[in-house]
Amino acid sequence: MITLQIILLLIAYVIGSIPFSFIIARTVKGVDLRYIGEGNVGARNVWHVVGKGWGILAGILDFSKGLFVFLIIHLISDSILLLWLGGIFVVIGHGFPLFLKGLGGKGAATATGFLFGMYPFLVICSSLLTLVIFLLSKNFHVALTLGMSSFVILGLPLAGKKLEEIAVVTGFLLLLGFKRIIDQPHMKRITEESGWEQ
Repeated sequence: MITLQIILLLIAYVIGSIPFSFIIARTVKGVDLRYIGEGNVGARNVWHVVGKGWGILAGILDFSKGLFVFLIIHLISDSILLLWLGGIFVVIGHGFPLFLKGLGGKGAATATGFLFGMYPFLVICSSLLTLVIFLLSKNFHVALTLGMSSFVILGLPLAGKKLEEIAVVTGFLLLLGFKRIIDQPHMKRITEESGWEQ
């Protein structure tokens, strides 16, 4: 049983490591997202460097990684702990991919895909709120932060989730913040070199 759990977590990490954004940028425009634009291997960088349509595709594919891992583990095991560990491993795989020497994306789309499997209605609501805030503010980071905050502060409590579960979700989402902090020096250097404005 323990062997199966380890295999599932390794699969989650490998799935997370599939660098869809990198592949799209390299294939379509022949560029390495790690060293252009904002220096991040994510859908947002694809949007700005390659094109909006390609950015949307990259976001959908990254979202699917999180959802796919949720479905695999949910179908094979009834362990909620293993399920959350799978979510953590797929996000870590996206952020520190095996195939790109650890220089991956921040993981927002992948984390959202996993959370969609857990809380589909709440994720749809928070995503719509994020979109509205972005259209009004034109600031992606503000919109994403407020959207995810509303998911934890309003959505989960209103849905009757227990404090322990809300704490787990909060910790899961904090992974994204830690990844941004880790990436900040690299992203700052690349944005300065490329002259890209966030």
